[in-house]
Amino acid sequence: MSSLLGSIEKEAKRRAYVAMIRCLQSYRGQVEEAIEEFHHGTRAFYRANDEYVPHWQGESREAYELVYGDLRQIEAHIYATADELLHEISREIARIQRKIEEIQ
Repeated sequence: MSSLLGSIEKEAKRRAYVAMIRCLQSYRGQVEEAIEEFHHGTRAFYRANDEYVPHWQGESREAYELVYGDLRQIEAHIYATADELLHEISREIARIQRKIEEIQ
């Protein structure tokens, strides 16, 4: 009887861990999708930048250059944060998978 109870408990834990992994995989997919959408937006911005900005001069150009610099820093920060987040999600998935292996 205790063997059956132990098996049921192990299976319940395993299923809970599998559910956690599925949630994390879904979350990782959502993060990747958001980054891809962000990347499309930045490409559109850079295309417009390349087309229009070279002709700007004076105060408008100077003000734009300040904003442009800020945007580049924000962009780099977003990509770095996304990379860290994706790394941590993958690390957590691996940790949970090890727990599943320990159960069996």
